[in-house]
Amino acid sequence: MSDDASRADARPDHDGATRYPAPARAPRPFSVMQSTLLSALVATVIGGLAYQLGLGDTSFDRPGQVVLLFVDLAPVLWFAAAPIIVHSLRWRAIDQRFRWLLIAAVAASAVAIATRILVVGENVLGTMFDPFTLAFVAWIAASLQWTRTRVKRLAAGTDRGITIVGMALGFGVAALGLALGTLRLVLVGPEVLPGAVPEASSGSPMTALLIAATFAMIAGLFWLTDRTRNR
Repeated sequence: MSDDASRADARPDHDGATRYPAPARAPRPFSVMQSTLLSALVATVIGGLAYQLGLGDTSFDRPGQVVLLFVDLAPVLWFAAAPIIVHSLRWRAIDQRFRWLLIAAVAASAVAIATRILVVGENVLGTMFDPFTLAFVAWIAASLQWTRTRVKRLAAGTDRGITIVGMALGFGVAALGLALGTLRLVLVGPEVLPGAVPEASSGSPMTALLIAATFAMIAGLFWLTDRTRNR
């Protein structure tokens, strides 16, 4: 079912016009695009900051350093392609549009991986644990799931549970970023300047991984709450 065309028949009802209110209008294509891009940006920021926390790098001493943290090849490619995809497929069902957006995220991640390995010369393990390669696909998938839930429920005339779904996905993204940064620190080492060889950390990752597991459990509780309320 397309979220842009889900309307009830416009049959006049002179007797029951006040007794039966018209169903809520589904969001317009621009609303879908706006929600998709905003939720993707939020998921990317949450995941990136959680990754930095797991990596143990939380000091930002230059103006704009936090912004530069999220300027990477995969996000640039995806955010450039997403509006074109949503606009080109605006008459398709939302699931079809989001399927192509997820494919675009996979393609952007693949280009980023190939660039890091073939052009920059990074090792495969360090590339896989970068926040904007494989994890980027998971963050985009989380943002698409939230937008899909929002559009479907607003089209049905309710906004019940949208915030709970957002909290569940947000904690899930934070758990993934924190775990990814911790594993990167232990298996590969801290981020270093290009050309330098990182050394793996000898510290215990248990505390950070326990925090990530706690975040994951909180995400599961929010998800279970939403499922229970909407049965």
